[in-house]
Amino acid sequence: MSASDNDSALEVLSDHADDDNDSTIDESDSGYWAQEESTRSVTASIYDYERLHNRTYHAFHSGKYFMPNDESEQDRLDIMYHAFRLTLRDRLFLAPIENPTAILDIGTGTGIWAMDAAEAHQDATVVGTDLSPIQPSYVPSNLTFEIADADEEWHFRDKFDLIHTRIMMDTSLRSWPHFFEEAFRALNPGGWVECQEMDYNRTSDDNTIPTDSRLRFWEREWTRGMEMIGLGGYCRPDLVMEQMRNAGFINVICRRLKVPIGPWPRDPVLRQAGMFGLVNLLDGIHGISLKIFTGLLDYSLDDLETLLSACRREIRDRAVHSYWPVYVDQHQPPYTVH
Repeated sequence: MSASDNDSALEVLSDHADDDNDSTIDESDSGYWAQEESTRSVTASIYDYERLHNRTYHAFHSGKYFMPNDESEQDRLDIMYHAFRLTLRDRLFLAPIENPTAILDIGTGTGIWAMDAAEAHQDATVVGTDLSPIQPSYVPSNLTFEIADADEEWHFRDKFDLIHTRIMMDTSLRSWPHFFEEAFRALNPGGWVECQEMDYNRTSDDNTIPTDSRLRFWEREWTRGMEMIGLGGYCRPDLVMEQMRNAGFINVICRRLKVPIGPWPRDPVLRQAGMFGLVNLLDGIHGISLKIFTGLLDYSLDDLETLLSACRREIRDRAVHSYWPVYVDQHQPPYTVH
């Protein structure tokens, strides 16, 4: 992404987003503590990031996850977090749990969801895991971060009341049946797993996506690249629910929501979510494309940037009323029926 494109995206957000929604952490607050390296189970090798075209990527199990982990990508992740939070009407999760005592966040990214969960449930122990050690040093005292690969066997000492994921289906985890089996064993009786997942293929209820959409072409190409590495980049809720039941879960629920792209919704909350969604796509399309298009689809950097420039023009078109379908899948083991 060029500097001008990035500046435009940030300008769009600053013009339309409510500054009161920004949150900061007071590092002098006694409720926060600086975690020691030993408690984070990390070694120097995981900071030896892979570098490609001026972007950095995780070192632990290098090459597994195709998105960058640098500062620009961390900003994008936090922006997308706010889009989801607004779409969920300022709720961290929809599972019917009032006072969880132990929470696990798989694929925690920057740790922003886990930090908010720890602040909202101060009597709970919260654990966030990820391939990249990009989480902040100052966190609530009831929160810890670990470097871990959820496709491997889980080794948590304690069980959880809530296990949470967001935007991981067919983009990072290689085996969702394995994930559900491990989650089943890691839950307390009556606990819940909640997967907040998104389909990267946009849709529109009023058919305003152009028939010659370059962004739709990008979506097809991106999906083709993802399929080369055994992933799809889209959520298949019916298959997910079947996999949940096969793992032994009951009370399987799928709630369908929408994250808008742009300020087109009439609902003021969704309009703000749409602004975050817009900036997420404007700022993130370069990072999400780079490895897939240049490494798998044999695009040159010039060809990729030509395509992305056309996509960015379309993203800014206010006549297009598009959104990402979101599926919030919830399920629990057969101990307690709600």
